Amino acid sequence: MPSPSRNELLPGLKRFNRWQFTEAHSAWRELAEQTEGSDREFLLALSSIAAGFAKIWHKGGEPHAMVSLLTQGINDLQGFLPRWMDVELEPFNNSLLRCLEESKRWRRGDTEIFNRDLIPRLEFSPRSDLS
Repeated sequence: MPSPSRNELLPGLKRFNRWQFTEAHSAWRELAEQTEGSDREFLLALSSIAAGFAKIWHKGGEPHAMVSLLTQGINDLQGFLPRWMDVELEPFNNSLLRCLEESKRWRRGDTEIFNRDLIPRLEFSPRSDLS
């Protein structure tokens, strides 16, 4: 399969930006099943990140699972910086690193809840082919 298009990535991206993390995770996981190679690995990284953020609300919060899934997703994302499949990753990755530190604080009990103001947005690169 060729690389997924913006239109194929858009459902997961929109769901992630609306904090519908479980749905974003599922959308990217399903797309990954139809994809091969590096594109598949990229989609699985996004899926892990979305699953990590879903743990904020799951059963009242699961900071241990959030730390684990964010760590995995961030590590898997590193080979795709600064952008992949038209998705801007450098600012997203920087925000994810702050989220990981906050989730570790939450796991240690330094804070009662995860600071949701830190949750990043995913954005497509501006299209250079548009006039």
